[in-house]
Amino acid sequence: MLNRRSFILQSASTISLALYSRVFAASPSKDPPDAKGKFLMTAMRQAEIKSVSPPPSIVPFGDWDFYYLKDGEAVWRPNAGQSYKPVVVPIGFVTDLASIPAILWFKYPAQGRYAIAAIIHDYLYWDQRRSRSEADDIFRTAMADTKVDAVTRDAFWTAVRLSAESAWKDNSRKKAAGEKRFLKKFPPDLLVSWSDWKKRPDVFAD
Repeated sequence: MLNRRSFILQSASTISLALYSRVFAASPSKDPPDAKGKFLMTAMRQAEIKSVSPPPSIVPFGDWDFYYLKDGEAVWRPNAGQSYKPVVVPIGFVTDLASIPAILWFKYPAQGRYAIAAIIHDYLYWDQRRSRSEADDIFRTAMADTKVDAVTRDAFWTAVRLSAESAWKDNSRKKAAGEKRFLKKFPPDLLVSWSDWKKRPDVFAD
């Protein structure tokens, strides 16, 4: 287990939600996980990645498979020479960090240095006001912006281009059936699962 000083040093140099969801889950500290998430996101902002602004905090549901943005937005901005418009993921968006096809999960977990890029990608796949190819290109660019190594980001981009069409279509079906992903009310504690919370119609912003 990382001590606090080691965690600070590693958080400043890596973008890793795995530390948040796994190390902190077993931490003896009395600070709530939400406070840990805020600390991690602050460390990421201090890395001065100009094209990516992480949310102030990201909080897990009780199943630890789904998360929601709390206290602010996640933003990706195009770099010089790129024609894509900025992406703003609103507060309350629910993400599983896992638009990456399952065939790669044995090597690359849903959380990692690429987590913020995954949030951006997951939002674009849910929103669908842009094309799927644009969403995938922004995903690859956001990974490059957050210093994901070239081999990993090329593998992810190739995988989503070849295999993620089903996820895109599944999101379309879910939205047509009335599923929502933007919260206006957050769970009272970390024991509430996404499967239970989404059954409450009064918690959604849209």
